[in-house]
Amino acid sequence: MQRFHSSVFATLLSSLLLLGACSSGHLPSAATPSAASSSIMSIVGRIDGVMDKLGRDIAIGDLTVSNGHYGEAQAEITPQGDLLIAGKPVPLSSAQRRAVLAYRQQLVEIAQQGMQIGKQGATLGMRVAGEALAGAFPGQSEQQIRQHAEDQAAGIRKAAAKLCDRLNVVMAGQQTLAADVPAFKPYATMSAKDISECRQGM
Repeated sequence: MQRFHSSVFATLLSSLLLLGACSSGHLPSAATPSAASSSIMSIVGRIDGVMDKLGRDIAIGDLTVSNGHYGEAQAEITPQGDLLIAGKPVPLSSAQRRAVLAYRQQLVEIAQQGMQIGKQGATLGMRVAGEALAGAFPGQSEQQIRQHAEDQAAGIRKAAAKLCDRLNVVMAGQQTLAADVPAFKPYATMSAKDISECRQGM
């Protein structure tokens, strides 16, 4: 998705992938239903742990705006509102620093919401898989079980769609920051195509 704050899009994409697992139809195997249940709970616990750590890292660490994969210098925003380009802080006025912090907060909020959606999707997917392994769907085909998961996931998908819609606000914030801080302009690359791809990822 072009050069748009890779850490945030990675979080949102992982959330959508976890949500997709709810209806993939691929169920974990285990020797017994109880073993399967323990395995499922372990997987959910690991996912929650990874997501929680990522959330903490995003909240208190430097947030990547661009990782330099397209030839531009790497850019980051610190929790204090510093804009770092190639590791060096860009001189900012108080007003510019406030603009940088406001933009960073938008990214943090979207990333954290995306992680919550991802955790819900993973929990739902594992729960449906556990029910299937425990025999909660006697006589039903895998396609029927998958449809059950689709129905259960409807609310989560709606929340994910709203998250993609919020990217319109982020894009506007990006353009505002580029106008306020000229050094940020090369990194204001988000477009309507990015938002469309987010929705297609659903």
